[in-house]
Order: sequence, then structure tokens, then C-alpha cells
Amino acid sequence: MTAAAHRPAPAAPAGAPTRRRAPGPTSAAGYLSGATDLVLRALAIQAVWVLGTLAGGIVLGWGPATAAAVDTAARAARGEVFSLRRAALAWRRAFWRSQVTMTLPGLLVLLALATLIARDAPLLATAPAAAAGAVLVLSLLHVPGIEERYDVPVTQVLGRAAVLALAQLPTTLILAAALALWAAICGALPGLVPFLGAAVPLLIAQHLVDRSLDRNEDLLARRSP
Repeated sequence: MTAAAHRPAPAAPAGAPTRRRAPGPTSAAGYLSGATDLVLRALAIQAVWVLGTLAGGIVLGWGPATAAAVDTAARAARGEVFSLRRAALAWRRAFWRSQVTMTLPGLLVLLALATLIARDAPLLATAPAAAAGAVLVLSLLHVPGIEERYDVPVTQVLGRAAVLALAQLPTTLILAAALALWAAICGALPGLVPFLGAAVPLLIAQHLVDRSLDRNEDLLARRSP
């Protein structure tokens, strides 16, 4: 995973006016507008994920649906307008790769979880398997971000995702805590699940994984001669 070269911005001529950033929302109306935009973005991402999952027959659909939903979230973060057609193209583009990078590992996690539950093993005996499963799940959440940004051989994507998750451990722990909190909220308010159940964790994952990738690129750039 190589860092992209960044060209330094040219210095402004003497006496030239400086460009100011657009001010953030400082009024109640501004915050309300931002919150409304975020909710609408989450609803769009949820729609992409649900439609994509159903289009692939659920088992084969959730992987490319997750990739398409994260692509939609990344485009929205860059200020691009939501497009269902573009999301469908992202779903189709990711379909076969996601079966290897996401669907198969996800099925292994579910199979291992079902086996542990069926055996009714003691908590101490299941702790190592549970920890390994948690690492795998968190690694899977890093896969769409890596797929969007880099051209990595399909057999190396999950390994790169696991390395990134462990290398940026503080951010990964924040991601795990946020997902646990959202799971608790959905448990208390199950009516949120059909509308925001997948969108909120995907939005959180896209934001945090994107920051992890940025920090990783900066670290690689500082180490390169």
C-alpha cells in the first residue's frame, strides 16, 4: 500500500487576498440543516444496502451492497450528489471481488458463532474464538475503504485490512465502541433497524477507516526517503 504523492500548494503572491474557508454551521438553523442532510444521507445509504442485498439474494448480495453503500458514503463525504445509478454500477463492479473479500469471511464468522452457540461452551473457552471473530469483523469493515482507494490483489485485501485495523488500533477501538453503542441503541429501539440499521455503522466505518488510511499514508510518506 503506497502513499500518494502530494504536491505542495504554491505560495500566494504578496498582497494577494487570502481565501477563507466557508464558515461552519454556527446557528441553530445551520445545525438543523446539517443534521437533516446527515439523516437523508443515511437513509440513502440504507436504501442502497437493502436493495443491493436483496438483488444478490441476501447471501451473495450483502457483500457488494456493503461496498456500494460505502462508495455512496465516500462520494457524499466529498460533496457529490447521490445517484442510484452510480450505486448500482458500484454494486456490479464489486460483486465478484466482494464474494472473496467479504462474503466468504463473513460466512465463516457466522458459522463459527453458530458452532459455539450450539456447543454451549463455557465463556473462558470461547474467549479466544470471540476475540478472533471480533478482529475479523473489524477487518471486514476496513475492506470497502481499501478497495475504493487502492488496487490490491483480491487475495491480499483482507490481510491488508487486518494489518490496517491493528496498525491504527486506537481508531479501530473507537469503531468497535461506536458499533457496540449502535447495537445497544437498536436493541432498545428496534424500529430504527429497517431505516438506519446498516447505514449508521457504515457511515461511521467509512469516516473512521478513511481517517486511518490518511494517517497510514502520512506515516508511509514520512518514512520514505
